[in-house]
Order: sequence, then C-alpha cells, then structure tokens
Amino acid sequence: MTATTAPFGFPRTQQPAPAEAANEAVASPTASDPLVSQISERTVLCSLMQDGREDLSGQIAATLNAQDFGEEIHVNLFRLWQQLGQSGQARDLAALVDASLTHNVFTGGEDYLINLATNPTYLTASVEAIQAAATRIKDLSVTRTVLASAKLVVEKAALGQTSVEALTTMLEDAAGNARTSAKSSRTGPEHVVGFIAVVLEQIEQRLEGKEVDSGVTTGFPSLDRLLGGYGMVDEDLIVLAARPSMGKTAMEVNFMLAAAEAGRAALLYSMEMRGTSMAKRMISRAGRVPGSVFNSSEQLPDRLEAIYEAAQKLGNQHIYIDESPGLSLAEIRTRSRLFAAQNAGKKLIIGVDYLQLIAAGAAAKPGADARVVVGDASKGLKQLARELKCPVVALAQLSRTVEQRANKRPMMSDLKESGQIEQDADVIMFLYRDEAYNPETAEPGITEVIVAKQREGATGTVKLAHQLASSLYEDHLQ
Repeated sequence: MTATTAPFGFPRTQQPAPAEAANEAVASPTASDPLVSQISERTVLCSLMQDGREDLSGQIAATLNAQDFGEEIHVNLFRLWQQLGQSGQARDLAALVDASLTHNVFTGGEDYLINLATNPTYLTASVEAIQAAATRIKDLSVTRTVLASAKLVVEKAALGQTSVEALTTMLEDAAGNARTSAKSSRTGPEHVVGFIAVVLEQIEQRLEGKEVDSGVTTGFPSLDRLLGGYGMVDEDLIVLAARPSMGKTAMEVNFMLAAAEAGRAALLYSMEMRGTSMAKRMISRAGRVPGSVFNSSEQLPDRLEAIYEAAQKLGNQHIYIDESPGLSLAEIRTRSRLFAAQNAGKKLIIGVDYLQLIAAGAAAKPGADARVVVGDASKGLKQLARELKCPVVALAQLSRTVEQRANKRPMMSDLKESGQIEQDADVIMFLYRDEAYNPETAEPGITEVIVAKQREGATGTVKLAHQLASSLYEDHLQ
C-alpha cells in the first residue's frame, strides 16, 4: 500500500476491496497476538457506532486513545470517530463509512464496518461488558509499551555502552509512564473543551464557597494569598533558594510540617543533614523549643514537656525522612514512587534538601557540565511532581555574586546553574534577612520571602517573623 498525507492527520493508503479488507482483518497477524484483543476492540468500536449511548461513549473516550488499539484499522477507526466528534459531525455507522471513503482512511472497508456495527455478538454486549473491554484494551496497550521499553533497555545493555544508572533510569521511567498511562484518562491530544470544563467547575465551586482541593497551605496565610490562595499546588516544582544561613532548611521544615498537619504524607530527602538533626528541627518547630536546648542538661528539664508533646504530635503524622547522602535522581524517583505506592490514597508532598546535591556525584565525572547535570535534576523533579501529582519542594544554592552587590536581595541570575531551574520551576522563592548584612537594620527578626517567579500568578514579597533558633516562622503583623 502506498502512503501519502491525508485529511484528519491519517496516512493516506490505498484501501483494499471491501471483501478483501474484511478477510485481511480476520487473518491479521494480531489475531494470535496475546497482547491484542480483537474481541475487546470490536466490542468497544461497535458500541461507539450506536445511537443513544452518549454517556458510555464519553466514558470510553476518557479511558482510551487511538494508539491503545492493537489493530491498525481499529486505530484509524477510533481516531476518525474522535475527529468527527471534535468537528461537530455525526459519527454513527453511515457517517464513519462516508468519512472513511471521502478521506481515504483505511478502516477495513464498507463491508467490514457494516459487519462490525451489526454483529449480534458485539451489538448485544452489556454496558459492563463494554466497560470491561475498554479496560482490557488499555491494560494490553500499557503492557505492550512496557515490553517495548524493556526490549530497548535490553538492546542497549547488550551493547555494553550505556551506564547502569542510565539503564536503571530508563526502566524506572518506563514503569512510571506505564503507571501514569494506566491511571490517566488520555495520553494523547485532548480538545480544550475538556480542560475548560474543569476550570469552570472550579470557578463555580469557589463562588458557592466550596473548598477546591488544588493545593496545600504553606502554613503562612500571607504567603498563601500571594500564591493565589492555593499555597503549594499539586504537580508544581517549588524551588526555595537562599545564601547559606538564611534559614532555607528551617523554611522547608515549616512547609513540610504544615502539609503534614493538613493530612499530607510528607517525605523529606535530607542529603546534607542527618535524620536526627532534621528531627530536632521539626521538634523545635512544633514545640517552639530552641535547638540549643537539646544539648543543654540545664535547660532540658524545663522543656521536656514541650518536647514530648511535639514528639507525640509529629509521631502521629505521616512524616518520613530519607537521610541517604548522595542520592541520584534515579534513586530519588524510585524511592518516591515506592513511597507513593505505600501511601496509596493519601495526598503527598516531597522535599529535597537540596537540588544541587542530587547532581554532585554525576557532576564529578570527567567532562560533566554542572549546568547540564543540575538542569537534568530540576527537570527530573518537575516530572516527578507531575507523575505523583504532588508538590515537590527543592532547596537550591545561590552564587556568591549576591555578596558583591550593594542590594543583596537575591534575583534569578543568582541561582547556580540557573537556566534550566528557571524554566522547570513553577514557583521560585528567595529568602532574605536584612540583619544578616546590616546589624543596624530597621527590621530585625524579619525574613523576606521573595516570590520571584510564579508560573500562574503574581510575584511579590511577604515578610515573616522568624525565630531561627526554633526553626519557627510566623506571619509578620505590620
């Protein structure tokens, strides 16, 4: 068959005669392929050509895309059915036959389509049977994709020219994509009307005073307001950057604890600090206890009650710390996916302390470009946020150029290896304490949270009162 460009984005093919097409479909090599269910595909496609099944058709359209089908003629038929619907045209048997002939789309021929739409076996299938068939098609599609990815990994491994880490990442990405594809309604292009419907529904819920669960509080109402009232939004990569000793780890602890208090399962990768050190900061924050108390036998007796109460409170929340140093991006993604599976049904939040450390080992390899490696890390964290549908908060370092300016408030260009981070992050925040540079400052005890980037909102500055000895921040009442 010859192929050229055809309308609707299909390959133009020379269609066989009707009887020949029907026979070819039955004798197709996929007929014996255990990863293609012709019965399921025909059952679903038959239902799509019947009148009065709009609700069922909508469910199928939300479950499958054209590439989920294993038969080429079924791929083309489903895509043609989608295109007719998106252009506002009828898409019953007559419309599909006419469109396939008019646009020369190979769908098996007129006799095949008529037989498919009127076959008693498929025509009398119950709604439950049709839904089960659609699920079967999706499952087999995901399985074929996984096998294709595994085959590619095996081929690369056999050549001996790909690192173990790269092979592991490929396998993890394949598994992650499979999970996402199996759960998502569509993996291909979707008409904008579907997304508009979601936006309008959220607007209506807000007008009715209902809570729209699209994010989690930072713990600071003023910062939440600047972030559009949502706080930390699911699927967002939030980069929190500052010079050393500005309190960025303490701020991340506040974010994680606020999320945990709101019912999230929180996972913090502490690659720079020991888990016990991070736990002390959490107890300090929750119990308003200065960190110095833990090492003072004189102060401890007076603070034991607050420490035990904070420890009990934290122990009842879903907070986890991974203190493994030098984790690679692949390891973080693997462990995060496992964490998500172990906390199935719970909303998540993931913290990384800090972004540049993810790439430290890889950057040390000869010839590695630190900007590229850090860029890969930020890109990978953004993909992780999308995959697990949760906020990912990553700390980042700033370059020393800040110290060389009269105004030492950070800006985008101060981010180390900033280009890719700026592109990947949905929100970039900087921390600035004027008292760190000006002992005579007019605002002692104040931390400025500078929102320098917000993909879907405004930028600006929020002032918080801090007690860094207790890892505590609070809204500053002016």
